[in-house]
Amino acid sequence: MAKDNKSVFEIFIEGVGIYGKHLPTFLKYMSFPIWGQFIGVILSLALPLWFANTFSAVIGDANLAYTLTLVLCIPGLIIFTKAFWEYLVAYVAINSMTENTVKSGRIYDIKAHKKVATMSKRVGEFVVLWLLFGLFSIIGILPPVWVFAIIIFVYIVLIFQVFTFEKTLTPWECFIRSKDLIKSNFWRTAGLMILVGGLTYIVLPKIVTMIFEVLRLSVLLNSVLDPILLSALPFDQWNATLAALNTPYVITSLEITKTIVSTIISTLVIFYTLPLRSICYTLWYKQLSIKEIKAKSKSKKAKSDNV
Repeated sequence: MAKDNKSVFEIFIEGVGIYGKHLPTFLKYMSFPIWGQFIGVILSLALPLWFANTFSAVIGDANLAYTLTLVLCIPGLIIFTKAFWEYLVAYVAINSMTENTVKSGRIYDIKAHKKVATMSKRVGEFVVLWLLFGLFSIIGILPPVWVFAIIIFVYIVLIFQVFTFEKTLTPWECFIRSKDLIKSNFWRTAGLMILVGGLTYIVLPKIVTMIFEVLRLSVLLNSVLDPILLSALPFDQWNATLAALNTPYVITSLEITKTIVSTIISTLVIFYTLPLRSICYTLWYKQLSIKEIKAKSKSKKAKSDNV
């Protein structure tokens, strides 16, 4: 019989186990939401630049050239928007998948899990939930409110789990419900967030980046990017400024390449580990919900016995 009062570390280990067991499924599911965003951004920038450099001088009408340049942005924007939406939907679809795999040991019918957010009755509420969370995130990045924002974020970390499993609640009520579940478990929740966040935002990106460095893939990539970077970036001016400041540091195209590679790798790893974060928070939500139900049942029984 499964424990209904697992420690934060046990929840974390169970989440890692579920993610590892179903890793191929999660990697496949997340690929379009992730790569679609990258491809969409690249296309929306590359196609207009290619057109501007190749054909804009040939077209005599400046307005027509400008219009065609904007039109060429559309395919990339469509791909990016579709992928970005799918990534947002994954925040609740994976919660539903987690419940399914805990019960049956399998993940199937992914379209049904996505309908938690995409069904016509809830899509508007899902958008509002993200708008509220986005507003909080924008305010939270301001330095004067960092400490306050971190505390609030711990309290609202389960909003997507609440939205997934408590379908009668409004978006604002999802925030309140998350706070109510966590108010007696603040430090344990914070501990789980540190474990999950430390692994997915720091440790794994560092490990994958180190692998790239050991395999010297950054150097290989730099051999391709070097001519482009040298022609596009003012290395001479940067290094002249550094020399004037009496600093020994010299900026090279290889350093820029390493930074680009490290940033891309970290972003990809963070994106691909979204399922791990969602799994751990879903397991935690389930445990807190069961604990609350048992506490209420015990309280009712006690009142009944006293009557």
